[in-house]
Amino acid sequence: MTATVPPKAYCPPFQDQGELSFMGRRVLATDLSHVISTDDPTFGGHQRTLMWDHLTHEETQRLGLTKPPYSYRVVGFTLCDHSGTHVDAINHVVPEPGARSIDELPFQWFMGPGVWFDFSHKEPNAYITRNDVDAALAKTGATIQPQSIVLYHTGWYKKYRTDRFAYVRDYPGLNRGATEYLQELGAISIGADAPSIDSWAEVAQIKVQPAHMVCREREILNIENLANVDRIPQHEFWFVGLPLKLKGATGSPFRGVALVER
Repeated sequence: MTATVPPKAYCPPFQDQGELSFMGRRVLATDLSHVISTDDPTFGGHQRTLMWDHLTHEETQRLGLTKPPYSYRVVGFTLCDHSGTHVDAINHVVPEPGARSIDELPFQWFMGPGVWFDFSHKEPNAYITRNDVDAALAKTGATIQPQSIVLYHTGWYKKYRTDRFAYVRDYPGLNRGATEYLQELGAISIGADAPSIDSWAEVAQIKVQPAHMVCREREILNIENLANVDRIPQHEFWFVGLPLKLKGATGSPFRGVALVER
């Protein structure tokens, strides 16, 4: 008698952009996160990502943790709470006691209306200004709603895997005026496809980081190391990017997606 092979669940191949059904509607989902791996670019002073086989399929059987034919594999890892595509918590930039850690932030801040702008024309180390924001608003016709996640594209994310050393230097970023303006227009979180929403000159040379200072003063969030922002087919979309609930952490890697109704 021939054994019956049970049917497997349908699992489509991985794509960083594809259509799916969401709450009864057809949407195009765009993956906004980089894969986390040991060859990730490392921001100055931050911990590198390490990964290893903690248990292999063979070891679980040899150690008596399972009996054949069953086995399992476990991967161990250590990483910074600001590794890869991640969001900063309030306590990352606010030094006072009581500043909220990542596990204390409302999920409404990570699921909301999104807007993206193209600043890829900016030169390395340049500042993105209020005038640049106004020009992007006029060009796209987009509206920043209250409690929005505002993302911007510089093109820097394309260096993330091709040249990790070039990726962590010379990127453009927001100046103070542009950051304040975005918050006043409705942004609760601002994200870049670069290592920081501040320019490399501010991060590595001036070392004050005015965009992060605005996040401190106004208690808004920022997102760093995004991918594929320029592939979102509309400038207004729905953003979902939930962080891990890490007790007391100052940020968290997350898997972010942009949803656009078809």
